[in-house]
Amino acid sequence: MQLLFETFRYNFYKLDCLLDIEEMKKYIPDYFAYYLLFPKSYKDRGVLCEDKRLMYRISKGLKINQPHEIFSINNGILFSPISEKIQESEALVLIKESQSQKIFVKPTLGVGGKGIYVFNKKDGIFYNKDHDMPLDSSFLKLILPLNYIVQEGVTQHAELNQIYPHSLNTFRMVTEIKDNFTVNILFSLLRVGCGGNQIDNASSGGIYVRINKETGLFSSIAYSDQDHTYDEHPDTRFKFKDYVFPMWEEVISFTKKIALNFCEIKYIGWDIAFSSNGPVLIEANNGPSIEIIQDVYGGCQLDFGIHSPKQYWFSDKYHVVTTN
Repeated sequence: MQLLFETFRYNFYKLDCLLDIEEMKKYIPDYFAYYLLFPKSYKDRGVLCEDKRLMYRISKGLKINQPHEIFSINNGILFSPISEKIQESEALVLIKESQSQKIFVKPTLGVGGKGIYVFNKKDGIFYNKDHDMPLDSSFLKLILPLNYIVQEGVTQHAELNQIYPHSLNTFRMVTEIKDNFTVNILFSLLRVGCGGNQIDNASSGGIYVRINKETGLFSSIAYSDQDHTYDEHPDTRFKFKDYVFPMWEEVISFTKKIALNFCEIKYIGWDIAFSSNGPVLIEANNGPSIEIIQDVYGGCQLDFGIHSPKQYWFSDKYHVVTTN
């Protein structure tokens, strides 16, 4: 079944596929990436990236630029940004006092943009048009049994607004920590929203384009999770070919700096926005989407240093158990 998935995901079955068998073998299967490769990278530190609330607090202590937290919810308890318990009435005041035009309500352990609520300010009230509801007491009661982090939206730089203005478009930067504690950027791409969506995740309808990690030059083609390709953004008609992001060095420098702070995790996929004031860390992924990476880069076995895949099947803590 897994082989069948890879065959269709990467179009190995098509008559016009130019890859030979050896090139196809360089593609990393999902099960290998998420159950063997990445777990051996993060080991017991995976929660650092998985828990958005924890990641926010650690990054805040490290003075990493990130969206402002309004409050969070942990096991039904409301907390201020400095981890003090607050009442619902206090949370509502914090919402009212926010000067942001958008508020994002994210599941603490959510992935792929699932479960995120986006509220836009209109006439002083934050409102979610998708669910036809305001960010008020009724909404808080709805999500209180769960765990969420509530953050202000980032004012996106005009350079990225011209590509697509309705979502916060983020650079996915995949870093590798080398044995001498230097940072190597393995892959870089930009994720962009589409169709009026306010999130850029590929699984939620976004598209993604490869970026030359040395120069910031965009590839001429963007991809979607539905195997569609685009030489221009379908909504704004922004053409990807020959575009170079002018503040690319800032993105690179910011990425390497934050990666060193989490050097115990060998591979991390960073989601980095670019605001009017520079780079902003949105979140970190200890299992960066191997599918979208290989969509734009091709088979990545050697990029991850996988010369003998059998070595990953058994280790002291991570292995696959087989039965006869």
